Amino acid sequence: MYKRSAVLAGSAALALAALSFAAQAASDAFPHWSPDGKRIAFTSDRDGDWEIYTMAADGSDARRLTSAPGRDAHPSYSPDGKRLVFQSPRADGKNVQVYAMDVDGANVVRLTDLKGFAGVPVYSPDGKRIAFQWREASEPPATAKKWRLATMAADGSDLRLISGGEANDQVPAWSKDGRRLLFFSDRSGRNQVHVMNADGTGERRLSDGKHDDFVAFWSPDNAWIAFSSSRDGTVDIFVADAEGANVRRLAQTAANDRMATWSPDGKRLAISADENNASWIYVVEADGSKPVRLSPPVPR
Repeated sequence: MYKRSAVLAGSAALALAALSFAAQAASDAFPHWSPDGKRIAFTSDRDGDWEIYTMAADGSDARRLTSAPGRDAHPSYSPDGKRLVFQSPRADGKNVQVYAMDVDGANVVRLTDLKGFAGVPVYSPDGKRIAFQWREASEPPATAKKWRLATMAADGSDLRLISGGEANDQVPAWSKDGRRLLFFSDRSGRNQVHVMNADGTGERRLSDGKHDDFVAFWSPDNAWIAFSSSRDGTVDIFVADAEGANVRRLAQTAANDRMATWSPDGKRLAISADENNASWIYVVEADGSKPVRLSPPVPR
């Protein structure tokens, strides 16, 4: 269903290309904006282990929030800006669970008790539910089980599996009204962007089936979707309308641009990019212009 349209202006593309840097000793990834747009939560190994941090929207004032063995990752703000959900294997070093904490890192609460991997959590717009992906452990091999999508109440109760496990469904993202979820899935034999109702019904594919498309997020007004795609070789960020049409490239660098999240006012996007075993976060305007690198990996 995607239709190609104009490519980003050459000057902006050249500016973006300049954002590619050599590998560094530490990496930042998975940005998520605070509801007021003043801070960005992210994952980093800059202190030697993957932990949750926040920083000001201009990249300053980085604050480490977690300190636990294992890979704490994928932070997401609650709608009121008071809590963060994230994934961590801290309980037993094996099973990954969903946790919540205050935005200063206090009052950490474990929300799931599942066998396998429960992660990439995100609050619903009203803050009452959390969507996440889960794959049940199976040994051997772990890949025998498929990624499924689930929701639960914000306190971890009322767990509901909303996809059946016949395919790999990953990285849920809520619509503004909380009625729908975007996700990417290999249901068609290749990774494509899909949408479904929050209860798992009404699933349909938005991608055109010709390319591998990945992580997708709605703009705040639900008029646009930003998604990553390997349609032109490297993984880059593209934007389409809410029905998957009118596709245009938003950002292109020599690196792989893995995901893009919208600022609350819809004027900017924070992008997670990686190359040569390093990853970083940069921000662009909604039209792909004015790229600014926020978190150059810092030597440890």
